[in-house]
Amino acid sequence: MGRRQTQGRRASGELFPTDSPIGAGRLIGRRDDLREMATRLEAGTHLIVAGPRRTGKTSVCEAALARVARRGIYTAKVDLFRVSDAAELAEALAAAVIANRSAAHRLVRRARSAGRAALSAAQAQAVLRMVGELGEGVEIALTPGLAARDPERALDLALELPERVARADGRRMVLFFDEFQELASARRPYGDPDAVTNRMRAIFQRSTAVSYLFAGSIEHVMRDLFAPSRRAFSGFGSFYALRPIAPEDWRAGVAERFAADGCDVSASALDRIVELGGGHPRATMRVAQQTHLVSIELGTRAIDLELVRLGFDRAIEGDRPTMEQVVERIRLLHKQGLIVARTVAAGDPLPRRIQPGVRDRVLKLLRDAGVLEHQSRGSWRVIDPLLRHYLASLDPLG
Repeated sequence: MGRRQTQGRRASGELFPTDSPIGAGRLIGRRDDLREMATRLEAGTHLIVAGPRRTGKTSVCEAALARVARRGIYTAKVDLFRVSDAAELAEALAAAVIANRSAAHRLVRRARSAGRAALSAAQAQAVLRMVGELGEGVEIALTPGLAARDPERALDLALELPERVARADGRRMVLFFDEFQELASARRPYGDPDAVTNRMRAIFQRSTAVSYLFAGSIEHVMRDLFAPSRRAFSGFGSFYALRPIAPEDWRAGVAERFAADGCDVSASALDRIVELGGGHPRATMRVAQQTHLVSIELGTRAIDLELVRLGFDRAIEGDRPTMEQVVERIRLLHKQGLIVARTVAAGDPLPRRIQPGVRDRVLKLLRDAGVLEHQSRGSWRVIDPLLRHYLASLDPLG
C-alpha cells in the first residue's frame, strides 16, 4: 500500500526549495516587500538590503527585478560571489546590461563564441553601430579577455554602460549587485575598496536613468560601506529592511505547498514546523522539506507531529557536516568562541569567568562570522535556528 501511495508524489525539493533563490510567485509573506521595493526602484531611488545569508534577500531582490521588468524596465544583475576580479566583474556587468537588447545579446554571444572574424558583413556593421552608439563598454562584452588588459579602465567602462543603454533606448534600468560586501573583503578582489567605491560613486551619481540595488549578507560591512560620512557611498540610497514573515503567512504558505501534494497537515504539525523554523526562511523550508520527504518514505499524506519530529531530526542530520565546519571556525576565531556561541544558543547567561572585554570581543567576532546577530542591548541570538539547536546540544565541557 505504501508503494502505491508514493506514486505521483511531488518532489520535496521542488515544493520546499532551500538551496537556490525562489521565484516571485513562490515567495511566502513577501508581498508588501515586493510591492514597496519595486515601487521605489521604478521611481528612481537606490536601495541597500543587508542581512544574514539564507534569509531570502536574493529571492526578494530578484523578484523585485522581475516585477519591474514586467513594467518595461531594463534589469541587470551581478553576483560578486561569482566574479573573482575586476576584469571578470567588468565582463559580467557588460554582458548582463547588453542582454536587455535581445538582438544585441545574440550578436554578442556569437562574437564571443565564434570570434569577430566569423561575423557576416551585416553583423560586423551592426557591431560598429552599437559601439558607436553605446561606447567602448560594448567591446568588453564582445571580446573575451579584453578587460584583463586594463581591468580598472574596463570596469569603469562597464559601470558607465547601464546609463548609456538606458538613455539610448529611453528606458529606466535597475542594476542589482548581490553580495556587495565582497568589494570590501580582505583579499581586495577588485582593487583598493576605497578607490573602487570612489569611482563607482562618481559614475553612479551621474546616472539619472539607472536605479541601483545592493544586497549583502554581512550587515556590519554593508553599513560600513554606506553609512559613515568618510565613505564614498555615504548618503547614497536607503537601507531597506525586509519585514519579518508573520507566523500566519508561514502557516498558510507551508500548508499550501503540502496541499499541492495532496497532504493533510494537522494544525499542531503546522504550528510546530513554523516554531522550529523560528521565522528563518531557509530553516523553515528545510524542516518542511524533510518532513515531506519522510511522508514520502512512509507512504503517507497525513502530516502529524511525529512526522515533523522526524523531519526536524533529518534536517539537523543533513546539515550536520556544515554545522561541524561552523563549529570548527568558531573554535579558530577565539579560544572562548565555542563557549560563548553555545551559551547564547542555549539562552544561558555567559560564564562569569569570561571577562567583559573578552566577551564583547568574542561576540563581535561571532557577529562578523555570520553566526550571531545583535538584537538589543545585551541580547544576542544565533541566526540560524537549526545551528542554534545544534550548538545548544553540544557538551559545554567538550
